[in-house]
Amino acid sequence: MSNRGDRISSLPDELLCQILSNLPTKNAVTTSILSTRWRSIWLSTPVLDIDIDAFDDATTFVSFASRFLEFSKDSCLHKFKLSVERDDVDMCTIMPWIQDAVNRRIQHLEVDCRFSFHFEAVYLTLYLSETLVSLRLHFVTLHRYEFVSLPNLKVMHLEENIYYCLETLENFISSCPVLEDLTVVRIVDIITEKILRVRSRSLNSLKLVLDSSNGWFIDDIDEWKVIIDAPRLAYLSLKDDQSASFVISNLGSSAKADIKVSFNVNDIWDLPVTFERSNVGKLLTGLSSIRDLTISGTTLKIICHYLKHEPMPQFCNMVRLNARFYDCDLEMLPCVLESCPNLKSLVLGLLSSAETEQQSRLSSVPPCFLSSLEFVEIRSRLCRKRYVMKVARYFAKNSVMLKKFVYVGRASIQEEDLLALLWRSSICEIEVRGLRR
Repeated sequence: MSNRGDRISSLPDELLCQILSNLPTKNAVTTSILSTRWRSIWLSTPVLDIDIDAFDDATTFVSFASRFLEFSKDSCLHKFKLSVERDDVDMCTIMPWIQDAVNRRIQHLEVDCRFSFHFEAVYLTLYLSETLVSLRLHFVTLHRYEFVSLPNLKVMHLEENIYYCLETLENFISSCPVLEDLTVVRIVDIITEKILRVRSRSLNSLKLVLDSSNGWFIDDIDEWKVIIDAPRLAYLSLKDDQSASFVISNLGSSAKADIKVSFNVNDIWDLPVTFERSNVGKLLTGLSSIRDLTISGTTLKIICHYLKHEPMPQFCNMVRLNARFYDCDLEMLPCVLESCPNLKSLVLGLLSSAETEQQSRLSSVPPCFLSSLEFVEIRSRLCRKRYVMKVARYFAKNSVMLKKFVYVGRASIQEEDLLALLWRSSICEIEVRGLRR
């Protein structure tokens, strides 16, 4: 390329570094062969994103990273992303890299180290960074320090890590005064702490995952608990098949929740006599102030069992509900909807069960049918046609304010089937769509 045509090479080094920082490091390195002008530009970029899989061996990987960090050791580092999934890299080599990154006022740090053992983050500097804005740690062991301070951390994702004691994770969270987005992924393990407490006055989004299928350890004892106190929370996601108890305090009226929990129940079709129904009540009470709820079929199956013995709390702020019902529990649908007097939008997923077929009565009319419910979508892949039509007939007959009814499912139900129903709402639009594969 002629000098006249190569205008980009005439740009200042600072601007070229900024351009290269938007590329993965392995791509930025390839620019070094363009000309003598480009040979060392990539070494001055404020971003290091390296994955050991991009190198032939561990020695080359270590040499590359060390060269980069040594070349620009006096400059600030904006982002450091490290992915190591092989045991032939010495942990003692990697830890100084992280310490160096923190000392260089790093803002975004990601460490993904899938050794056969957990990578130990032992240096105190990581726990005292004044510049970190986002932090992601995967398969890392975190030690307990008396004093932790991360004053500017806003995003933190902690995945499959080990915490030396219960207080380690709690201190980590509480030492982030401006934390907005927190994700904690745990596995069921003999060394995993059974009680998770999340207390934060700044948290806006919280995702908690505890998956027993990813671990080798089986624990049927109902000692696993989740405790949440985050008054500014706008979004909560719980994916947990191990914890028996969920205590949620101070959720705001505009919050949205996505719930998939099983209260440590192994068989939702045969709940044990010892099942603690009060745990269901605690969760429902903690969620009762929210505006938008998505709830799984497993969770709702257990809630339906609860409703046979206990009343449902009122969800007076609820305007959107996305719920999955088993066909054998349809008689509980009015009970659930009666607890949402101001509901405007309902997405109802119908699931087919193997239980003995029984008559499900849909007789009572929830208050929202007469005052607020405007949109209903029924989604069904395998549920029997008569159940789908029964639910459709229930909404057609009783919903006064309904503006749109959508069925998404098998072709056995046509738009003509739905139009043939007697719709109480004269302005209701009917739509039928097939399920996407």
